[in-house]
Amino acid sequence: MKKAFILTLVFAIALPLYAQHDGKRPEKRQQDITEIVSDLSATQKIKVENVTKESKTRVRQLRDQQKAVRDSISFYMNCDGDQSRLLFPLFDREARLQVEINREMYNTKLCLDEMLTPAQREELHKTMSTRKKKK
Repeated sequence: MKKAFILTLVFAIALPLYAQHDGKRPEKRQQDITEIVSDLSATQKIKVENVTKESKTRVRQLRDQQKAVRDSISFYMNCDGDQSRLLFPLFDREARLQVEINREMYNTKLCLDEMLTPAQREELHKTMSTRKKKK
């Protein structure tokens, strides 16, 4: 019961903050891998574009589902009375969707690593770590 209370409290605090931003990120275009890695062959370029396009589509679908679940959570959080029997399955669903998103992103990384040469992977990882440091 204590865990449930803590989880409910976390969502009660996080959801209004999330709602303020309306779930939108600033319109800042990320560079494509084909723009980061300079010496991709034509075949590599096509394969990379296909893998990233498919992955982005799947992640977008999962995030849309996650947003719908979060909207439901928000609705039930604002209802009077004990809504725990409705909320807790939604909390679980939202967490499972996040795991699926993380898994998809990791599988994409593995596919890309298989396509790239060691030097290309090194160039990509250096650029990505530099970006993380800037944030």
